[in-house]
Amino acid sequence: MNPDSISFLTALRANPGLVAALALCIGPAFVLCLIALMMRAAGVSLRPLVFIAGLFIPIVIPFGIGQLVLARLPSPDTPAAPLAVRDGQFVDREKLFGPGIELDLIRDAKSGLPSILDEAEVAEVGMSMSGETVLIAQFPGDAETKRAAGAYHRGFQLTNSSGDAEGGWRATRMQGDFIEMLRTTRQLFVWSGLTKEAASARRAASNLETNFPSLNLAPRAILFPVLQPLGDLFASLWVKVAGILLLGIVYSVWFFKGLVWSSSARPVPGAPIVPQNELVARLLAINDLDVPFTITKGDSPNELIADWRYADAKWIDLALARGMTKAFRVRLTLDEAAHVVRSNDYTTEYDWSAGCSSANLSWKAARGVVFFQKERQTVFGLQIDDAGHLKPVASYTYKFDLNEMKSPLITAITRSGWTWRPSAW
Repeated sequence: MNPDSISFLTALRANPGLVAALALCIGPAFVLCLIALMMRAAGVSLRPLVFIAGLFIPIVIPFGIGQLVLARLPSPDTPAAPLAVRDGQFVDREKLFGPGIELDLIRDAKSGLPSILDEAEVAEVGMSMSGETVLIAQFPGDAETKRAAGAYHRGFQLTNSSGDAEGGWRATRMQGDFIEMLRTTRQLFVWSGLTKEAASARRAASNLETNFPSLNLAPRAILFPVLQPLGDLFASLWVKVAGILLLGIVYSVWFFKGLVWSSSARPVPGAPIVPQNELVARLLAINDLDVPFTITKGDSPNELIADWRYADAKWIDLALARGMTKAFRVRLTLDEAAHVVRSNDYTTEYDWSAGCSSANLSWKAARGVVFFQKERQTVFGLQIDDAGHLKPVASYTYKFDLNEMKSPLITAITRSGWTWRPSAW
């Protein structure tokens, strides 16, 4: 089959890995576009999205290239030819079962595995003197063969399985031995051994690809031959290890450098650099504005704390007393020598409920860099004030917009000739 003659959809159906790579490209891109529209509407920078996209690229590109290297042409349309049968037994047993299998020990397998091989036309199992077995079953069509393979998997409780439909599967059976399984459109082959090597050697002894070419077991042709040098290059274990290390270094550098770049704000051009005490005064003066948060001095002279408790309510709902508290904190550390203000974000959520038959308490806290957050929620129920008295209000609504909190801080800092630099530490 010529690669130029197959359609795009046909190539995707024959290579599930390409579908996964395409989904990794389209799915995150679509989500990032939606978030970009929301962030643009909120008037915030799109740099964080560039940072997040940079985290995806080192994963998506190598995975996509790897799937292109592994891509193969679709299998031939012709189904596997039936194995010759005479008097209810396979012909050419010596070749099918391979050397080492005692021909006089080959038995009918349908009676021993009734729930697995019920639909088989012919099924036989052979055994060697060293304990390996070979199971061969032939079915009317592909659907029956798939059902038998699935029933075998469940019946023997296969674990640690690996492989694919083209090359077959390897697994461990519940009794502790090992098997290799191969399924065609009409046949099911299972080779077993006490070790992985024994099962593999028993399969190789059958040599189906050479002895029975009509089964269409030849490997599928490569879809992109021009990319195969890359596959040859990374065939070496040391090249793989080196590539993973290099990718890890690139990923780490971008994570820390990109995090700072995407969330930093440089001074306004031409703005004079003010001393630290003046900047502290300007930041504390934000308290005089109509803002939903407060700024206080921290434990050290170069530290300020901005707090917004954006949800604080208690109410009764469905015979349960409920309460919640949500807060966001920005810790500012001023570095006068570098004229940089480093910020750390902290979030806390506290929820509780109590009734006659149950009680629940949950608390969550997080620290890092928050790029964008916007919340609005309404809870319904009979409201309770701080003194424990019922209020004539049937609902409580809270909202939170991180831009409303950080925008005044960043404006005051950058107009003072300083740099705003968030940090995850």
